[in-house]
Amino acid sequence: MAQGRRAEIRAMNLSSRQKLVEALIPIIRKAGAVVHSLQKSELAPRSKSDGSPVTIADLASHDILCGACRALSKTIPILSEEDESSATTALNTVAFVIDPLDGTKEYIRGRDEFTVNIALIENGHATAGLIHAPARGRLFFSYGSGYAFEETPDGRRRNLGKQTVPPRQPIVLVSRSHLDRQTKDLLAALRPRTVREVGSSLKFALIAAAEADAYIRLSPTMLWDCAAGIALVEAAGGFVRRTDGSPLLEARSRTLKIDGFVAGRTPQLAQWIETAQKTIPFEDRTENR
Repeated sequence: MAQGRRAEIRAMNLSSRQKLVEALIPIIRKAGAVVHSLQKSELAPRSKSDGSPVTIADLASHDILCGACRALSKTIPILSEEDESSATTALNTVAFVIDPLDGTKEYIRGRDEFTVNIALIENGHATAGLIHAPARGRLFFSYGSGYAFEETPDGRRRNLGKQTVPPRQPIVLVSRSHLDRQTKDLLAALRPRTVREVGSSLKFALIAAAEADAYIRLSPTMLWDCAAGIALVEAAGGFVRRTDGSPLLEARSRTLKIDGFVAGRTPQLAQWIETAQKTIPFEDRTENR
């Protein structure tokens, strides 16, 4: 496909984005069903160049998602964790960003927290996202500010942006597999009553669903690990930012690596986290960067 033709797509209106997401829902359910069915089979995991594991389930989901996205649009490039060849193109204008199986370590261990993820990036911003946790029967999706939903297996939907949450002590989520010293230091400064370790992008979905209040990840991660989650949380009225308060994704960004972030349900939670971050000694905040 000629680069010039791809460059013609610079943004989508709300209606076009909604139609695209609606078309992706049965596709992500199909990929999730395949991944779930393979969990008890011989996964034959191997290590990629960065040391992370990959299984036949990752690759099967990749094939389903990429094939369907190409069928839906011949002009939108695809960036998948299992194929980084289109990385440069994907960071320009409009692109699909896919994580075929997030939480592979948890998946191999037999846990139910793994997810399948599809995001739409437009001019450096995550504008639509789908997160499917097949082992839990949960599917979340968004396609713009105020348009974030959970759909049950029988097709019933609830709007995640119209939830009333009674006052409570903050519930903070952290990674089960990537709990580094910086995150522990920030938790010590925040002193939340409840901290839960959860694998995969499911943490973003739990924030959007108001089942948790904040998610802290200060160790490095990749764009495909969080693009769908950013779109979902922000569409539900929450925030995803760097610890200095700046946006996590920027239109001029040309890197797939993300050094760390905090996510939460409300602006008040953002201030709470940013204030606590300032109390941590500078050397602790910069260690391992």
